[in-house]
Amino acid sequence: MTSDYVKFEIEQILDPLKRKDVRGFERTLGSVKVSSSGRIIVLALEFSSECNISSLDALRVSAACLGEATFLLTCDDEILNKTMCIERLATEKGYTLKVRNPINYLWEDGGRGNNNFEDSHR
Repeated sequence: MTSDYVKFEIEQILDPLKRKDVRGFERTLGSVKVSSSGRIIVLALEFSSECNISSLDALRVSAACLGEATFLLTCDDEILNKTMCIERLATEKGYTLKVRNPINYLWEDGGRGNNNFEDSHR
């Protein structure tokens, strides 16, 4: 799964080779795209306020929730440091989102390769 917000972040990568690699990775894994919407923005405001994360990160988390992702995989320390708050608020809102570092996800998943996630990169 991917979103407009992931695409925006990819374009912020300064290293052109890394940006190209991440674009390819996102295209390969991003078979489902969540587009921007009013519902995402409203939910993002709650994540930003409640969990004290940046607006862009809150939009990515909200897109993952509304896209019904089971996992949001990220290397973003701001999101990872707020995992408990994000997961708690997601659960309160009726979503089953879990936030994981990709390495920890693979370790927890035992290599089964669950494909239901939003992949975000920095």
